[in-house]
Amino acid sequence: MKGVTESNELRVYNEAFEPSTYFGIECAKNNLWSVGDMYISDEETTDESYKTIHFARFYTEHSHDPFYEIIDLLSCAQRYECQTLLIFNSSRTLISLNDDMTIGWQRVFPQVNGYFKGDFFKYKNNFIVSAGTMTGQDHSGQLLYLDADTGATLWQRDLPFSIYFCTMVGDRVYLSSQCDWHWCVLCADTGDILLQDSYVIKHEMDTMGWLWGDSGYIFLSYGENILRIMDEVTGEIVQDVPIPEDFSLSNTSHPIVNDDFIYIRLSNGGGIEKIHTYGGVIILPREELKQGFPLTIEVEDKGDISHQAIADGKTEYYEITASYEELGDVLRFGQIEIKLVAHRFAYHQLGNLDNDWKTRINKKFDGRMVFNVDKAKLKNPDDSKFDLMVELFNKHFAEKFRAPANKKPLTIEWRYI
Repeated sequence: MKGVTESNELRVYNEAFEPSTYFGIECAKNNLWSVGDMYISDEETTDESYKTIHFARFYTEHSHDPFYEIIDLLSCAQRYECQTLLIFNSSRTLISLNDDMTIGWQRVFPQVNGYFKGDFFKYKNNFIVSAGTMTGQDHSGQLLYLDADTGATLWQRDLPFSIYFCTMVGDRVYLSSQCDWHWCVLCADTGDILLQDSYVIKHEMDTMGWLWGDSGYIFLSYGENILRIMDEVTGEIVQDVPIPEDFSLSNTSHPIVNDDFIYIRLSNGGGIEKIHTYGGVIILPREELKQGFPLTIEVEDKGDISHQAIADGKTEYYEITASYEELGDVLRFGQIEIKLVAHRFAYHQLGNLDNDWKTRINKKFDGRMVFNVDKAKLKNPDDSKFDLMVELFNKHFAEKFRAPANKKPLTIEWRYI
């Protein structure tokens, strides 16, 4: 089972890059990985000489005290069958940990100048490991295919660019570099480079996003506002699809396929919100790719849904009102609108820089949201669906969102009107 980052800790700085506070604290939360039936937390402390020391601490589900720890900065953790793979930043070490907490094998990567970033992929009972720098003067990356039992190298590919995005689709590995504007596709069996290219940066703030493949084409998030589609065999650009101005391509996740439809996540477009705010999704039928190009993106009308701030003394809460005939439309567009309100007007773990939240935060927002459903118009109501949606949102809000007016978690309830 692949480890999942449960929460993302960000240290907080103001515009002058001086320590600041977020919810009254210097850190939002520790990095936490769920691996099998245990959790691994990246924690830190300061010694007598004010040197920061990082710990990877292991917990069971309901324990408050760790049962095991490793002194190092944890970069990535994943669980595969009877072993846990860990990549550590400071020592640049990959460790395979057995269930009894003994080290099965370990690998040390070359020391270079920059922040170390790693990821794992299971392939034919062994592991492909992506390793490289994210910042610093040394922009380099490395891809290795390692024996799961011994850690021995089955093949290795050194790359002259930093690896920021990496994923596997079938027997191919897709890599791209956010700051170097370089991408390549490798064969998972041999490590051979099948296709690669690099681009000239047009604007200093432009970045390259994820690379991904499906249906005989390669898809590239190009500068957040262009979806570049290329031929998977030749690398030739088939079409640059512009993203509508109210949206931007999200780099929080690669596209996914479900029932012959490709889903590409979008962020909200415009200003600082384009990075941190959920905007929607592109739904691309595979059948449409077979019919040929050019492709066009049609923005679906959200219909009758809106949000507004309601004054309540010195604070405000938000009402979201949805009026549709079909239950699916209420749930689909309702979730989008709820996410937009939370991301735009509250503190959250991805938008805590002072020069970020001052542009969008509603300081009077007390965290309450009410989701209104037009019962007279709805043909097929199902209270249990609304109950579940609210339950999941409240759990999500408790972990990742805080209200500007009182620093409490956001909450949402629903009702018929």
